[in-house]
Order: sequence, then structure tokens, then C-alpha cells
Amino acid sequence: MCQKNAPVVNRLYNTIQEDQDLAKDIKVLIISVADDKKRADDFKAKFKLLFPIFPDEKGEIYFKLNQPVIPYLLLTTTGGKVLMNHNGLFEDSDGMVRKIREIHREQ
Repeated sequence: MCQKNAPVVNRLYNTIQEDQDLAKDIKVLIISVADDKKRADDFKAKFKLLFPIFPDEKGEIYFKLNQPVIPYLLLTTTGGKVLMNHNGLFEDSDGMVRKIREIHREQ
């Protein structure tokens, strides 16, 4: 996740947590490509992220996802079902939540 998207993803995360149906089924986390644990932890602290961030120092996860545009949002259910993905920045967390709710209802 880049610095520009951190506040938007924080808002997205908070909105998901406030919705009981979404919060029980959807988890938010970040894969920090090419960063070690310290850099990932520093990023989490700097942007006050409330969700997990995992370093992918060697880019192994990134390459398994076929090198998506960064930032890359991948939403899954707690059971591992992929709900949606999004390449690049997004600015409208409310619009993204509407889309997530619609997809979640259809599953």
C-alpha cells in the first residue's frame, strides 16, 4: 500500500468494522512488498493502521499474485473466498464499501 492510499484504506477498514455482517466475514490486511518487518511495522505505526501488515521482503506473495499494480486490494471472506480485487489507488472508500456490501450480499 502506498502512503496516499493509507488513510482511505483506514476509513474502509473502520467502516467494515462498524458493520456487523461485514466485520464477521471480511478481514483487512496489507502485504508490504519488498519491505522487511521493521519497515512494515514503521509504516503501520506512521499511518496508525489498525489491521495487520505482513512484510513480503522477497516479493514471493507479490509474484504469486502475478505482480499486480500496487497498491492492490484483495478482499476475502474469513473462509478464504475472494470477494473482489482492485488494482491501484482508490479515493472513494464509501463507494468501495457499497460495492463490498453488494458483493457480500450475493455470496
